[in-house]
Amino acid sequence: MLVPDKNRLNYLSWLTLFGMSAVGVLLITYLQKADVQLVFQGKKSLFLQITAGLFFGSLSSLFAVALLNGKFFKSVRHFFEHLMQDINPSLSNILFFSLCASVGEEILFRAGIQPLIGIWPAAILFVLLHGYINPANLHLSVYGIFLVIICSGFGYLFKFFGLTSSIIAHFIYDVSMFNVLKYSYRNTISEVAP
Repeated sequence: MLVPDKNRLNYLSWLTLFGMSAVGVLLITYLQKADVQLVFQGKKSLFLQITAGLFFGSLSSLFAVALLNGKFFKSVRHFFEHLMQDINPSLSNILFFSLCASVGEEILFRAGIQPLIGIWPAAILFVLLHGYINPANLHLSVYGIFLVIICSGFGYLFKFFGLTSSIIAHFIYDVSMFNVLKYSYRNTISEVAP
């Protein structure tokens, strides 16, 4: 597996933000024949969307951290910790990567693809494309199933509240996981060091 560096991640983040958003807008406009502004606006007030996104993003992050701290997922956690150590993102990198991913991916997968194929198929597609379902790695695949549930939660946020709620939940989840994995690796190293 190719380990991305910060420059490659910056490039991919910009591509995700603008490329996936553009594809999502095209799907909304031409396949769904929907009004992009109405889709982006959502069904609930901005306050409710923000509140729902913060709540679900925080709750899903807590569950993910608890899961990754379990014995069964030790190898998955170590893989991600080493990846964070190799990238060594600063807080501004983490915020930037998370913002680009949450906006671009939610516009494409939740607003663009989900209305065409459904909440659960869109969540499964999202997780498959990220490589979390891997028949050769049971632990990663089980974690991938957990991520399907999280992504379907983003889908329900989009459906019942609006795009802003799913973007915020995704952003909170990504920022939390980046930080937890980055700092848990540092703590592991400091515990092992003499």
